[in-house]
Amino acid sequence: MNFKNPYLKTYTLFLALFFIFASSALVAQQSDFQIQQDFRAELAALNERVELAVSTQELEELQQELVSLRNTYSEHSAIINAAIYPDTFEASVNRAEENRAAFAERYEVIEQLNERVDELSAEMDVFRDRINQMTLESEDLQDQIERSAASESRQAALIRQYRQNIELRDSFVSDFLAELLMRYQTMDRSNQEELSETTARMDDNPLQVIKTIIAEYINVADQSSALETPDYLGMRAQHGYFSDVWERIGERLVNTFDPERPVQAKQEVEDLLAAWLASVDNRLWNSLTTAFNQNNIQLGPFTSPQTFNTALNNYVDGGIEISLESNSEEDYRIYRNFRDFWNNTVKASWGEALVDGNILSQSEITAIDIKLNNWGEAAQPSSRLMFILFLVSIAIIIGLIVLLVMKRR
Repeated sequence: MNFKNPYLKTYTLFLALFFIFASSALVAQQSDFQIQQDFRAELAALNERVELAVSTQELEELQQELVSLRNTYSEHSAIINAAIYPDTFEASVNRAEENRAAFAERYEVIEQLNERVDELSAEMDVFRDRINQMTLESEDLQDQIERSAASESRQAALIRQYRQNIELRDSFVSDFLAELLMRYQTMDRSNQEELSETTARMDDNPLQVIKTIIAEYINVADQSSALETPDYLGMRAQHGYFSDVWERIGERLVNTFDPERPVQAKQEVEDLLAAWLASVDNRLWNSLTTAFNQNNIQLGPFTSPQTFNTALNNYVDGGIEISLESNSEEDYRIYRNFRDFWNNTVKASWGEALVDGNILSQSEITAIDIKLNNWGEAAQPSSRLMFILFLVSIAIIIGLIVLLVMKRR
């Protein structure tokens, strides 16, 4: 080749320049393509890691990586925009960050719920252990009471201790119910669903503990033979409080802790509550009858709050009717006996439990008080002054007659 030819030199130079520029363009295109591919790959990988993250800590680390991705490729946004049109670099990174934030918020809620479940589980463990301890103490005391029948003083001391055990249990359970009421009374459906997703791992949840408590109360009512009327009234009052709390939060509890079968779970607790009431009433009505009989007050038969109220009213109404007819000392004694027992024992000692246990309402107690006042007025013996004056007058008249007869003689 003759490079001395000027045309040939020009052609060669032109060809060399062409190859240089062509190579540069090709390298540039390859570089732009690589940037586009790298961006897409890194963004896809980050999005996948967001989907697979299992903690807020992982998502916080991914937030930093998204910030780094944005900083790395922002200067190439035009190239990337051309490759992903109609999408844009800014929009795609923003979506990734929003998706990460949504996952972070969700996992934060889950972690908070897990903490709540852990706390609740620990509380349930403490409560269950305390209830079990009280149950063992109660059973031991019951056994000792049965074995100590030969010693009245020993048995009386054990019965007092047994009552204290029941009162302590009632106080402990009432505190537990108050805590449940505070936590769940205002819980909405979404919170119930969120919490229910994390409670499956609990050994004992509040719903299960409630069933255990009621079962223990039934056992105490059935087996306690050494208790008296105030004890059974206290049991019924406790049942009334328990039922009130359940009515207010029962539906929320079953939706939270037994969401697969809420209707059946709710019915199970209500059946236990009914069995508890039946066990208490089985002892209570007999105990009340005995208490009135021991004070020489024979009421008509009663087996429910309604029939108990009827028996009381019938007794007072009968006393009023008899007193209006005869107005004797015996009638007044019967009135005073009932009045004293009603005021000093029924109202003073049992009144609060009668109301709390839904046995007598305050208005029903007031109605009997009014009738009792009417009975007192009817039973009050009439004044004997007139009768005495009459006898004195007769004596004076007889004396005068005798005197006149004596004078005539």
